[in-house]
Amino acid sequence: QLIRSARQQYQNNKETNTMSLAHLLTGLLDQHGETMQQAALLAYLKQGEEAQPYLEGVLSARLAANLYKSISKEDKYEAARTEEEVVRQIEMFKVKIQAF
Repeated sequence: QLIRSARQQYQNNKETNTMSLAHLLTGLLDQHGETMQQAALLAYLKQGEEAQPYLEGVLSARLAANLYKSISKEDKYEAARTEEEVVRQIEMFKVKIQAF
């Protein structure tokens, strides 16, 4: 049973660790989008029109990421995956305790 549990854990980790490119990019923008936007804005204020494409690019990327998350329901899916992961971890812990 312990080997079966380890195999199941490996399979679950393999599935949850596989991320789509869109998911990876939206995560990156969630974590660093505000900082990138502020840096692009500062560059625009200091360098003027020369830095405008950077500011436009960052703003467009953030808007696109928010639109994607809204349309794809990524937030809801991520919350469900997290909840499933917590339930799985609890079940694995129960199995370990029962083994003692």
